[in-house]
Amino acid sequence: MVLDEQLVRYAKDLAQVYAAREAAEAAWAETLIQLLEARLPILRGHHRRVAYWADHLNQALHRPLPPRVLVRAARLHDVGFLAIPDRVIDAWVQAVSENRQPPEAVRKRFLSHASIGAEILSALPEFQDAAAWIRFHHEAWNGQGGPAGLKGEAIPLGARVLAVAEAFDYLTHLQKRLSLPAARERLAELAGRRLDPGLAETFLELPLESLLQNYLWLEAHEGPGD
Repeated sequence: MVLDEQLVRYAKDLAQVYAAREAAEAAWAETLIQLLEARLPILRGHHRRVAYWADHLNQALHRPLPPRVLVRAARLHDVGFLAIPDRVIDAWVQAVSENRQPPEAVRKRFLSHASIGAEILSALPEFQDAAAWIRFHHEAWNGQGGPAGLKGEAIPLGARVLAVAEAFDYLTHLQKRLSLPAARERLAELAGRRLDPGLAETFLELPLESLLQNYLWLEAHEGPGD
């Protein structure tokens, strides 16, 4: 009986330590997100939306990726922007908005935010899986991405899922603000080029209309940064 009571107390103590660590990690992550969105207000809500779409894609794939790690990676995938000069970000955004390729020097500096973000996060063991996916989330299925020029399935699955989720948010919110039918069409065009074609196909089979309405309801009631 005494041993059973000791085991119960030990289990409770472990649970408390784990909960405290989880709370500390979450608080640290949210602080980074708040810093990033304060510096780049255009990104407000972007990371939450990418996490939402990545999680639904992972569910459609029968959860090959740990949901908690994936959501963490999605929430923090742009944290490296904190170390990128404003002039580089501005030049990239202007080029993309004008449907032209940015200068190669700008492109390389811009894409370095993925590696920088991974380095920031990999300092903590609990974030290392997320950091690996963040490092490669701007690689392209056809090998034309960066920073490493990985191609096809050489790109980690987590990074490929993030790429699909982020591309959809760019199309519908961040830059293009396309209608849902137009975003579907454009995402299909990116399959096999920028995006894993199998993941893109699975994503496009999701009930995007209802999921988007659900997200907008959550945003209206909870706020884009909650």
